[in-house]
Amino acid sequence: MLKKILKIIFEYFCGGIEYRINLNLRALLYFKAKGRYRFARFIANRMQRKYSIFISPKTSFDETLKLRHPVAIVIGEGVRLGRNVIIYQNVTLGGARLGDGAAKNYPEIGDNTVIFSGAAIIGDIKIGKNCIIGANSVVTIDLPDNCTAAGVPARIIKKSIL
Repeated sequence: MLKKILKIIFEYFCGGIEYRINLNLRALLYFKAKGRYRFARFIANRMQRKYSIFISPKTSFDETLKLRHPVAIVIGEGVRLGRNVIIYQNVTLGGARLGDGAAKNYPEIGDNTVIFSGAAIIGDIKIGKNCIIGANSVVTIDLPDNCTAAGVPARIIKKSIL
């Protein structure tokens, strides 16, 4: 038990930033599950100040979320993320205009989706499972399962049949 705790402490201080971000995300999920929203908000604010990552405590995600190169990531309060989603740096997921919070116009990202750096997914968008969003893409349309989208505005460039 002590060995495990020492390993966690060593990884936290000597490991990469991804490990520290994952610990913060797990703490945020833990406090949300226990109904301790003030602590969850504290963790979210700390991540915003320290790592320039804004993840609203009201965002729906689980422990399989992976943030690669976690810098300047913005995930709005109504966003729903599936399992095994990978998000790279400078990604924005949120509403398209003011008032979308009350209208619940936020994106829903399917399982096993990869969102590359600089992408923006805005509005009431549904991204299917196993999708790939290219770098610097602006997604404003729904995407079906198993496809790759890129461009400004994003369009489907490859559709896989699994």
